[in-house]
Amino acid sequence: MMAGRTSMGRVVAINLGVLLAGLVVAELVFGSWLFGPSWGTMNIPRDVHRVFDVSGLYGGPKDAVYSRDRWGLRGSYKDPGAIQILTIGGSTTDQRFIGDGQTWQDYLSQALGGAVVVNAGIDGQSTVGHLRAFDRWLSQIPGLKPRFVLAYIGVNDAHLQGRQQWDEMASPTVWRRVERYVANHSALVQVVSTIQGTLKARNAHVVHGGTDVAHGPWVAGPAPAPGQAVDPVLLDAYQQRVAALIARIRTMGAQAVIVTQSRSDYRVDGDGRPLGRVSASGAVDFGSWAMQTAFNRRALAACEQAGAVCIDLGGRLTFEDGDFYDWVHTTPAGNRRIADWLASRLAPTLR
Repeated sequence: MMAGRTSMGRVVAINLGVLLAGLVVAELVFGSWLFGPSWGTMNIPRDVHRVFDVSGLYGGPKDAVYSRDRWGLRGSYKDPGAIQILTIGGSTTDQRFIGDGQTWQDYLSQALGGAVVVNAGIDGQSTVGHLRAFDRWLSQIPGLKPRFVLAYIGVNDAHLQGRQQWDEMASPTVWRRVERYVANHSALVQVVSTIQGTLKARNAHVVHGGTDVAHGPWVAGPAPAPGQAVDPVLLDAYQQRVAALIARIRTMGAQAVIVTQSRSDYRVDGDGRPLGRVSASGAVDFGSWAMQTAFNRRALAACEQAGAVCIDLGGRLTFEDGDFYDWVHTTPAGNRRIADWLASRLAPTLR
C-alpha cells in the first residue's frame, strides 16, 4: 500500500513538473519577458474589449464597445506603419464610453475619405503625460511613424494643479507597479485578464457624466478678459509644455497639429463670441469660457510660434445641445460635429 501511494505521489509530482515546465515555456515563448517591447510598469490599457451600458448617458444603442489593441491603440489599421494621423489627448480623445465606430476619430477618418486615424488618448492625461508617452509608450510600438500627430488638448491642463496621477503612466504604490510589471510581460496573465474582462463587461457602468450637462438658453453679454482669474505661472508652464510637445512630435518625424478644446457650460457663436447662461444673480456666467480660453490662447501662441498646424476648435466651433453628455465629454452627435469641422480644416494640409 505504501509503495502504491509513493508511486502515485511520484506520478503527480512528475505531472505537476511537466505542467510547470510547460507554463514556463509558454511564458517565455508568448510573453515578453525576453523578447518584444518592454512595457515595464506602465499602466496603459492594452488588449482591452469591454462593453459599457451607456443607456443613462445619451440616446442611441445601449451598449458601447470599447476596445484597445495589443499596442494600447484604439481604431482600425493594418499595422502601425500605416497610421497617417495619430491623435493624443485625455479622456475627450480616449472616449471610453463612446462605442467603437462612433469616436470623433472614426468620423474624421470617414470625412477625410478613409484616412487612417488612430486614437492614442489616455483618460485623465494632460500635456505632462502626453510628453512622457512618447518615450515610455509610443516609442515602443514598432514601425509607428505617423504623418501627423494631432493633440486635442487644454481641458485637463486647465485643471492640472494637484491632479497629475494619470500623467505618471505608472501606479503610485510599489505593489501595484510590481503587479503591472507582471501583467505587462506575462502571456498567461493577459489571457486571464481578457477572460475576466469579458465576463465583467456587461456589468460595467459609466463613471463619466457625474454632472448634468449644461443647456441653454444661451445669451451674449459682457465677458471678462480670458485669464483674468488664472495664475499666469500656470499659463506660462502650459505654453512651454505645448512648445515641448510640438518639438517632441517633430522628433518622431511627424507634423504637429494642435487643436484647442471647448466645454458644455458655454457656447461660442459663428464669430467666436462667447454665449453664457444667466446665473441666479442675473449676470451671464462666462467663468469657464474665460478660464478655458486663456489656456487655449496659450496653446495657439506656442503653436504659431513653432510654425505648427494650429486649429482653434475651442474658439470657433459652435456646439449644440445634445453634443455633450457632461461638462467636457461629447456624444456621438458631438463627435460627428467635431470630425466634420476638423476635416474641412485638415483636408488642405493632407494634400
